[in-house]
Amino acid sequence: MELTLEELNKTIMEMRTKGRLTEALNLAEQGLLVALENDNHKHGLDLFFQKILIHHALGDTLSMVSHIHDYEACCQKYGTTKDFMNYYLVMSLIYDLVGVREKTVEMTKKSIEFATQLKDIKMLVRCYSNLCYLEVENGCYREALNAAFIARNYNKELAKTQPELAKLQEIRINNNMADVYILEGDFDTGQALLDHTLNSDIIQNHKREKVAALFGYGFLYEHQQKLEEAVKYYKQAIDLAQSYGDNPITKRVMRMLLNVLYQLDYRNEIFDVQRAYIELTEKMSADNLLQQVMNLDFNRQKEKLEKRALYDPLTGVLNRHFLDSELNDWLKEAQISQQYVCVIVLDIDYFKAYNDKYGHLLGDMVLQLLATGLRDFLRNEDAVIIRYGGDEFIVCLRHDNKLFINDFIKELHAYILTLKVEQDFDSYPLKISLGACMNDQENYEYIQLFKQADRNLYKAKNNGRANYVISSL
Repeated sequence: MELTLEELNKTIMEMRTKGRLTEALNLAEQGLLVALENDNHKHGLDLFFQKILIHHALGDTLSMVSHIHDYEACCQKYGTTKDFMNYYLVMSLIYDLVGVREKTVEMTKKSIEFATQLKDIKMLVRCYSNLCYLEVENGCYREALNAAFIARNYNKELAKTQPELAKLQEIRINNNMADVYILEGDFDTGQALLDHTLNSDIIQNHKREKVAALFGYGFLYEHQQKLEEAVKYYKQAIDLAQSYGDNPITKRVMRMLLNVLYQLDYRNEIFDVQRAYIELTEKMSADNLLQQVMNLDFNRQKEKLEKRALYDPLTGVLNRHFLDSELNDWLKEAQISQQYVCVIVLDIDYFKAYNDKYGHLLGDMVLQLLATGLRDFLRNEDAVIIRYGGDEFIVCLRHDNKLFINDFIKELHAYILTLKVEQDFDSYPLKISLGACMNDQENYEYIQLFKQADRNLYKAKNNGRANYVISSL
């Protein structure tokens, strides 16, 4: 199934590159259902991302916004660095469509950070091309050209492995660069870039990119004071955008067309375009996209504050407040489903020596390494990780199989002992002692389980440290 979904992702990407968007959307929706049914989160997130990008290419902003909350939740729960890179790109597109410029730039730059870290050439091309457009909107023409040239250089690399996609990206880059040259008065270069777009052998399959080029011609002729030519191209751009329902672009070009019609004093046409513009604005207001996006942002900030109350800022795992406010509910769920529960208490052997000998900065790195190791090892398990205080951590694990828990604890301890902090060409191995207590499917009292696990921790220390003791209650 994984191989099938992987192939499906590639097929959808090829369809998007060729402009076969409706077919690609149907495949993405079917594949996403299969991925969810099989708990295949890796390919499911890829398909979710592709689905949202297809809605963007189709001009369906409403669908993009309606999906983003679920997509974000999946990224938070199962996402990797790549998924967060993709998420920030999607958010940059949404903020751009509703006109929140600062957030658009912020999201684009975050996506670039992740893409640089991952050396994802495809994403770097797209993001720097988008950044060029954003810098144009901000009136920063030099910065816009710099972003475009960076995108071009990455696109040369992309062309070596994905030539068809590189062709499409070249069109996007040229459209954005054309605006810069037009605004700086270099009309010949601007027109040459737009000519390259409309003469491309793939442009007929990419309506959104063709709209951008037609808009570019209108922009070019308006700045040359060839206003009747500008009207012609703006109208072509509007007709094409309306043909596939791209309301944000239609509204933007209508606004530019009205400006030219006022200069020409074409009163009858002004009335018709104004009426269509007002109707479109009212429709978009009824969709309430901006409010939906702002609500998403508000809820995200609210969740961050709530998370800050429950999570340790140094290590990113849960803090003691979770024990008081949430853990009882977690244990009740285990009791209802009659799962075994295990409370694990562990701390770092001779942790004070790290701080005294090497400084608190290295001590912090050791704590972060332990937290990261626990998260990585427990990623696929039904478990919570809590920093109890100092160098002491608690893991609460629930599972249907008691023997699995017993073996898992041994493997966890062995894994943690393989971790090392690397600093200034030195290596500091992580040594921990661990105590664990499993219940008997009757005792779900945290305090009793914790006390026994804590006693087992000290038995492990008395047995020579870097050791573990497991018992049942």
